[in-house]
Amino acid sequence: MVEIQVARHIPPLDYTGVPASFKGKLSAVCRTAQECEELVTWFGDADFCPLLPVMVMVPGLQAPTLIAGLGYATAAELRDCAVVTWHEQLEKLAAGDNIKDFDALRERHGLMRREDVDPAIREAMLRRIAQHKANPVTDPFRQPTRRNPTNRKLYQKE
Repeated sequence: MVEIQVARHIPPLDYTGVPASFKGKLSAVCRTAQECEELVTWFGDADFCPLLPVMVMVPGLQAPTLIAGLGYATAAELRDCAVVTWHEQLEKLAAGDNIKDFDALRERHGLMRREDVDPAIREAMLRRIAQHKANPVTDPFRQPTRRNPTNRKLYQKE
């Protein structure tokens, strides 16, 4: 028995609301729970394994979630993952947990506030430049070093 594989035409995606860096790089976008449940019908076959990821966009969250199948996960598995992701994020949103609150994470780990990072880096760079100008001989500018794992001479000196 010979099995003939035919390239299947997936309908064009609606990229409204999708970050610009992901346009043209997704196999499906789920904006509702019903769209998550209908992923198998979107791809047309439960055994279809898309190479590109599926994006789950829950309204009210800052960042969407990507589910990567990488050509190994079937459409049925991706549907299950999308449905679970959708409901977990809705539960966290209803509980008042901000899933991606990086400012609170920074504060919890003792790092400086986001607003203070840029002036601190500028100040450190100006201090380093002033230090180098004051001592150009004893404080030479740094040269990048490259590793040589084989310990061979890469260039012969003549």
